[in-house]
Amino acid sequence: MKIGMIFPGQGAQYLGMGKDFFDSERIVQELFDFASNCVDQNFVRLCFASSEKELQNTVNAQTSIFLVSAAIYKILKEKYNIVPDIVAGHSLGEYSAIFAANGMSFADALYLIKKRSLFMDKATEEKQGGMISVIGLPELVLNGICQRYHNPQEGKVAQIVNFNSPNQLVVSGTLLELEQIQLDVKAISGKVIPLNVAGAFHSVLMDAAKEFASYMLKVDFKDLEIPLVNNVDAKIIHAANDVRDSLIKQLNSPVLWWQTMQQFKDIDLIIQVGPSDKLAKILMREWPDKKIVAINKPNDIQNLFNLLDRKMPLNLDENKHE
Repeated sequence: MKIGMIFPGQGAQYLGMGKDFFDSERIVQELFDFASNCVDQNFVRLCFASSEKELQNTVNAQTSIFLVSAAIYKILKEKYNIVPDIVAGHSLGEYSAIFAANGMSFADALYLIKKRSLFMDKATEEKQGGMISVIGLPELVLNGICQRYHNPQEGKVAQIVNFNSPNQLVVSGTLLELEQIQLDVKAISGKVIPLNVAGAFHSVLMDAAKEFASYMLKVDFKDLEIPLVNNVDAKIIHAANDVRDSLIKQLNSPVLWWQTMQQFKDIDLIIQVGPSDKLAKILMREWPDKKIVAINKPNDIQNLFNLLDRKMPLNLDENKHE
């Protein structure tokens, strides 16, 4: 059985994410401690005892989502010997996918994510923006609406930046323009969902790609042991240089997620690893006959083994604290 793993991006965060795994798995406890020491952040407090508002902060959300995603992946790999044949990650999730493919160390990934999120945070302070998910409108129609309001020379931004499925697109933009787009979309019976993010990500407002690139030189990228489908052009890549280039371009480029998922069409089982189950649900709607599961709580692993047609190992408590 061919296995594909996908990893979520910003917006997947929620207070308490990963706690059930943290309470029962030494692997997770050790990774939380290591991550806290790496970036001088108390991730136990942040993930389990802060607030939704604090967790929504770009730096907090991105580092925490990566940590929880990486921790769950380590459980699947080290405890259950479940390793993918192909990986992909949605925006921030691409870092989790590269870590899973042994393209860079956990510490290096966390370092880059913090730098990335600080650049993004700075961009949002300079020009406030947001993102909305639009459901039920064709790309051509939504693009026409965005073009009415997109004028970067006047500080007005409205761009389709996430192609999540044929029926779900995401628009990044400045706040007034997003308000207008919401009215226009609803007027023609489209559905709009504001996203839980702090800025207009992947738009022209994220103009720090060159500055961010200088930090890439400090990281030891390796050729991938597992093929990765990248965000920027939905191609399968392996080489370290291609990974580095993709992450630089990704900062202010659209996420071609649905195009990326076309590389998973022949995969037997797709596993979303990390907080939330939104990516899995999108695929379930589009591919109702395919085996798809999201793993963000311990009980989800039983569902995974059912889809694998395997029995759960009996020694489930071996990594628990005494």
